[in-house]
Amino acid sequence: MIINGKREKSARSFSVINPFTGKKVGSAQIASFEQIDRAMRLSYKAETRLTVNERANILNKAADGLNKNKNEFARLIIDESGLSLKDALHEVDRAVEVARVSSIVAKNINKETTDDYVFHKRSVKPALRVITEPLDLVVGITPFNHPLNQVAHKVFPAIAAGAAMVLKPSEKTPLSAIKLGELLLELGLEKNMLNIVTGLPPKKIVDQMVSSPLMDVLTFTGGLEVGLSIIKKMVTSGNVLKKSVLELGGCSSLIIHEDADIVNAVKVAMSGCFKNSGQRCTAIRRVIVLESIADEFVDMITGSTKKIKYGNPYDINTDMGTVISEEAARIIQRRVSDSIREGAVLKTGNIRKGALYSPTVLDKVNIKSFLTAKETFGPVCAIFRVKNIDQAVKLANQTNYGLAGAVMTENRKIAEQVFNSLKVGQFSWNGIPSYRSEAAPFGGFKDSGNGEKEGVVCAAKGMRRIKVFYRH
Repeated sequence: MIINGKREKSARSFSVINPFTGKKVGSAQIASFEQIDRAMRLSYKAETRLTVNERANILNKAADGLNKNKNEFARLIIDESGLSLKDALHEVDRAVEVARVSSIVAKNINKETTDDYVFHKRSVKPALRVITEPLDLVVGITPFNHPLNQVAHKVFPAIAAGAAMVLKPSEKTPLSAIKLGELLLELGLEKNMLNIVTGLPPKKIVDQMVSSPLMDVLTFTGGLEVGLSIIKKMVTSGNVLKKSVLELGGCSSLIIHEDADIVNAVKVAMSGCFKNSGQRCTAIRRVIVLESIADEFVDMITGSTKKIKYGNPYDINTDMGTVISEEAARIIQRRVSDSIREGAVLKTGNIRKGALYSPTVLDKVNIKSFLTAKETFGPVCAIFRVKNIDQAVKLANQTNYGLAGAVMTENRKIAEQVFNSLKVGQFSWNGIPSYRSEAAPFGGFKDSGNGEKEGVVCAAKGMRRIKVFYRH
């Protein structure tokens, strides 16, 4: 926990457990009501005196610091999440890129936008000037699946925007967030521009934060049910008009047309289903294959999946580590087993040992299966067979989520058809649904979010208020 520029202790703490070993790897403080209130008030009163160039410099130095200490940060990610070293190193690289992009955004954040709103000669009176300024207080809440990168996507845009933030990282993975916060303070970020609170139970802490009248905007990444409960709390506490940016998960489809490069399709499907142990909001939950190539595709992806090395996350040769907990692994296994009873054919996997769950391939999955009707957060490749592209699109849209999607085809017309038909926030042609550039808008519709976008540019702009000055 970091308040007022330093680590702060409380009367109680909790242990952080490594999912692979089951052993304690660290501890974090359980913030009291008074400590959370003080963190919120201090950040609300904080006002950066750093210039945009100084903030940009801190962000670039943060990128350098992450690079310099890449292995140390990666080790910490593994310790608290069980993700493989390969995935952890990739996550640090992504956080570095978020810092670099945020640095560029910081330099342009004060740019006057008047010309975007003026459609007549400037001689016309009254004269108009449009500016933006930082919001007073941003509340950031992050999940466990990317302990460092999810935090970077909240904190770095806030620094670029010049807005103060109180952050609550997941109680499962708070250590990476605290280490990043300490790095930023060492690099010159002013105290209280970032305060970090940790503790249990998470709902109690979050409820207090989002009920505060000091909060200007909430930026939340996590599950649908938690997101909805947070919004209800904001409404009942009088914060109904406060802005919220919600990223609530997904059930992304990869459609594989009969003209697709099957070798590449297998590669994309495996990355989309199994990277990060399948714990990504944009992970592929449905692989929809045209019947004419389904047998060949299923054989190829089954063979490739059997070659995945999963297990000890600290081994650089390991491709996939654990999921976040044994409880999570049990849920995944139960849903897969239920899907098999409903008619799905298990091709490989569905083996569990503690929090370690094997990469799993299922063929001929029932669309009504709970496995894919909801967001199953784990390394499962669920395959559906369809007769034509229209049936594939219909099946892909048969979900309450609307975050991401993709199609594998050599035909641009088909790619455009699928893109125009899917109600998702982002789309890839011959690539994984989870691909994103850090500057681009990111976010979904329906149960995936409220239409507000993340990505560094949109996130930073969303942490500032627009003001208009008329000179009569």
